[in-house]
Formats: sequence, C-alpha cells, structure tokens
Amino acid sequence: MVALVRILAVKFIRSTKKIIPKQPNGKSIVYMHAYGGRLWHAARHLKALRNHGYTIYALDFTDILRTHNPQELIDLMDEVAVYLEKEQLIHKNTIMVGVSLGGLVGFNMTKRYQILDKLLVVTGGDITHLLTARSLRNKWKLTRQELTERWQDVNMYTPPGTVRDKHIIMLLPRRDKVIDPNEVMDEITKLDQHNNVTLVSVPGGHLRTIITQTVLFPKKSLPHIRHLEQF
Repeated sequence: MVALVRILAVKFIRSTKKIIPKQPNGKSIVYMHAYGGRLWHAARHLKALRNHGYTIYALDFTDILRTHNPQELIDLMDEVAVYLEKEQLIHKNTIMVGVSLGGLVGFNMTKRYQILDKLLVVTGGDITHLLTARSLRNKWKLTRQELTERWQDVNMYTPPGTVRDKHIIMLLPRRDKVIDPNEVMDEITKLDQHNNVTLVSVPGGHLRTIITQTVLFPKKSLPHIRHLEQF
C-alpha cells in the first residue's frame, strides 16, 4: 500500500537540508532553527550531531512575525507537519530538536503526532512576549490577550492532560528581559503529571543560551539527546 502524503505550498519554511553521517546510528533528528536564524548559523551544532551518527533534517523559517498576521504562525505548523510526513519522519526513532521558535514548532509536532515523543528545546516560552505593546497596538492591531487567544492552540503552554507520554528536555535561561524563565518553568512543569519533563537552567538570557548551546559549545546538548534516545 502506498502512503498518501498531504500536499501544501511551501511558504514559511525558508530552507531545508538533509545531512547524512558517515556512520548512521539509526536515529533521525529534526532540527529547527530560531526566529531570524539561518541554518548556517547552526553549522557547528549540526556538525557535532552528524559526527555522532544522527541523520539530520534541518529547517529554518521565514520571519513570519514581520507580516503582523497571526494566521501565519498557525499555517507554519501545518507546513512542517507536511514536511515530516513527506520525509517519513513520523516514527519512534525521530528526535525533535528546536531552538526558540523551532522549539515551539517541535512542541506542536509532538502534540500533533502521538508517536513523536522526544523533544529537546533550546530556550523558549510564550511567543506573544516577543512583541512589544507598541507593536501590538500600531502594527498588529491586537491586544496581547487577543493574540494569546488566536495562538492558544500553537503556543508553548497547553492545558495539563492534553499532552501525554512525551519526553521533553528544555534548556531554560536563568534570566531574560523578554521571556520570564520563572513563568515558563511554572507553565511547563504542569505537564509533569503526564510526561517526563526535565528543565535545565542555563546561565544568561535567551540569546546567550542559543549562542552557547549551538555555536560556542555545540556538544553540550549531546548528553540530553542521548538521554532522549532511551525512550
């Protein structure tokens, strides 16, 4: 029987790259970069993962927030889902690795597909906090509460019980001006009852966490990924 794959126009995935290691370990990583990030920014991180045998499917995204259209974030999730189906990545040996916005996308994919149960998030939180009150008022023409309601199905937080049997490791900055780590911790730990959630505190803020984990010390995430492999 031939599997049917949904077809969707590519609008929000800027680029993709498949990286095949010399000695594959049988595991696949779906690697999704941060908002405004490019795959070449993650070259050292991708190399470290490849050198340890992971087959990598790497994606980065267009700067969707610049359009001031809330629907684009929702449509991005559908587009990534189609990509995963096309590449036959909806299986137990797939590990999702997401950086900031990429972590939000990974979180959505684990919610959408029960079999996708392994996720490493390199910093993240409530995406509505990335927008200033002035930007919301003058460009988005929405209040933060209205935007929260528009994005309630795709934002990081989710009612306890709606996500089950997932294994999530989140590298969370100790402090940040945009995203409140304490708020993120309070919300994510609500998932603990039905999931295996590990929060790792990282020195510095949101941007520093991204740089240290993906550029300066790209091997730091490997123990976390190996831990996820156990499940």
